[in-house]
Amino acid sequence: MKHATGMARHVRLALACGLLGWAALGQAQDGRWEDQPRQPEASEIKPLADKAIVNDLKRAGDRLVAVGERGHILLSDDGDKWRQVQAPVRAMLTRVTFVDDRNGWAVGHDGSVLRTTDAGESWELRHWDAAWGRPFYDAIFTTPERGLVIGSNGRMLRTEDGGQSWEEVSNEVFDTGFHLYEIERLDGGALMIAGERGFLARSLDDGESWQMIEPPYIGSYFGVIPVGPHSAVLYGLQGKVFRAIDVRELTILDDPMAYDPFINESVTDPQMLAAMGWQAFENPVVESLFGGSLYEDGGAGTLVLVGVDGTIVSGSADQAQLAPVQSPTDQPLSDVIVQAERLLMSSRTGMQTAGKPQ
Repeated sequence: MKHATGMARHVRLALACGLLGWAALGQAQDGRWEDQPRQPEASEIKPLADKAIVNDLKRAGDRLVAVGERGHILLSDDGDKWRQVQAPVRAMLTRVTFVDDRNGWAVGHDGSVLRTTDAGESWELRHWDAAWGRPFYDAIFTTPERGLVIGSNGRMLRTEDGGQSWEEVSNEVFDTGFHLYEIERLDGGALMIAGERGFLARSLDDGESWQMIEPPYIGSYFGVIPVGPHSAVLYGLQGKVFRAIDVRELTILDDPMAYDPFINESVTDPQMLAAMGWQAFENPVVESLFGGSLYEDGGAGTLVLVGVDGTIVSGSADQAQLAPVQSPTDQPLSDVIVQAERLLMSSRTGMQTAGKPQ
């Protein structure tokens, strides 16, 4: 399962905590700026790494894998006890994703892309770009060899060989320069990207071409949750949550470069939203939402979304209505996984748990 303007995320959590830093060039002893970019350093094993910032967590079979600040990578078999493994970088890691039980990828600052083939026990650095100095925010792979990474200022890279080589993806949609926060594949095969300042994009041909979607809301979107074959729920700033009824039928912007979030306006009228292919959720909470999950309980399933100040909201995906859930913390929450009868959530101070919404 798989989200502020002008800031870089992980906006799941890094945005909320203001932790995103642009890489700076080192200064030589004689006062001149060094010409050579910084080289990657292996992470340090810290006794309290499980109490520090965690930006994302995912399942790798029966194992849980989490990533966060200073290259921290944490593993757990139950969500209660965590152990840190070494990473080849000390950069903030923003997202982790798995193709199957063993093959996974983590991305983060300084253009970091890491690969594991053993369910997170060990990691190889497959991309590093301190000269660029900006973060990747998400990755999606269809096989252990073939995938895309996305990040700051509209950057997207493609690999066909497991990260041995990378190709810049060029498209006028990404020339807009907006940060790309999350990419998801819907059950029907379409790809969808959520980004800053209302940026939304889709691909109906496995990433070969992209179209910019006319957004219902001009603020930033931090996440995408597939719901059924061609539908998706998007969430972001100010607690805004929308459902794309059919991603294939959404209104497309013919000229992406003409889109201006300072001029364009958000749409609030339900009939106008429906004509564009959207439905707005009722949400009494106006705090920004950074992570979410969908779990099956009959019907279209139940959504759980988390965000600023320990915010947790939940509701049926097909009823477009959310309600607050009691939270164990007032710290920003960045992601959530449903475990049996509880929620496991990553946060600014490690992992948090709460009861599963009924």
